[in-house]
Amino acid sequence: MNATVWISIVGIVVSGVVGPQLTSWSARRANHKQFNRDQNAHRREDLRALLDEAAVLLASGATNLRHLRENDQQKSAELSNWLSQVFPLGQRLRLRLREDNQVVRSYDDVREALVKAGETDIEIAISEFETKRRHFLDLARKELSKEIPEDGEIE
Repeated sequence: MNATVWISIVGIVVSGVVGPQLTSWSARRANHKQFNRDQNAHRREDLRALLDEAAVLLASGATNLRHLRENDQQKSAELSNWLSQVFPLGQRLRLRLREDNQVVRSYDDVREALVKAGETDIEIAISEFETKRRHFLDLARKELSKEIPEDGEIE
């Protein structure tokens, strides 16, 4: 056979078989990466909403600690509601972040400071609580500022 026939056969195989398969593979790969990026962006927004909720919950911590210490009966229902949200929020963080993540550990530190508040001087307890709360918020901010990887894979 001459070279023209071979070139024609190779051209037909490449354009009819290899080309579409390569295009299909490339499109599937791009779709997979886009799906992963979208999922990571959705998870990031979900985490952002949860961390915002934690920040709001902890923002009233010092005031609520004072009310608890004073045994304020007018605020007792509100305080009970506030206290009942602290532990479950930590569990919700664990659904979104690993147990050994700095944000989760920092939230646990803040929660422990709340528990210890009933056992120590209120001003010392509030000072420790506020320090740990600020550290938690700093770590949460850092976690949210991480870039979503270009390839869309979870880190």
